[in-house]
Amino acid sequence: MSESKTKAERLVAIVRRWADLYQGVCELAQQRPITTNDFDAISELVAVDKFKRTGIYKDEADWPLCLEKYLQFSGSSTWRGKVRFMHVVENVVFQELEETITRAQGENVIYTMSVYEFDENEKVTALRVYMQQAQDNANVLILGEKGR
Repeated sequence: MSESKTKAERLVAIVRRWADLYQGVCELAQQRPITTNDFDAISELVAVDKFKRTGIYKDEADWPLCLEKYLQFSGSSTWRGKVRFMHVVENVVFQELEETITRAQGENVIYTMSVYEFDENEKVTALRVYMQQAQDNANVLILGEKGR
């Protein structure tokens, strides 16, 4: 097995783990109030000092703000992600998901493309999210100053 294939498999496993962990936190939030500590396993996947997330409205967040918004979102929603496509190019993983978000006002199915960038230590340094959804739904996680 080539080194690049081994690395690609490791990066895909990290992205899959992130989604599994996030879904677990959302499920946990249905049983009890969650805290930022519930995201510790995800934080271990991130280069927290270099991380930047760019959302669908070009909203940007460092890891502390991203974590704050994840806490708000997962506390009010359940989330399931079904992988439609994953591809690795060097230190970048492209992940297409069919996401189901359930809130008090109903269920929303959206399609997202998330681009994960990794550093030399295989920690996530950047996450960019692109999305398709029906026009009449508002289950969108907005980060950054305007999204506060």
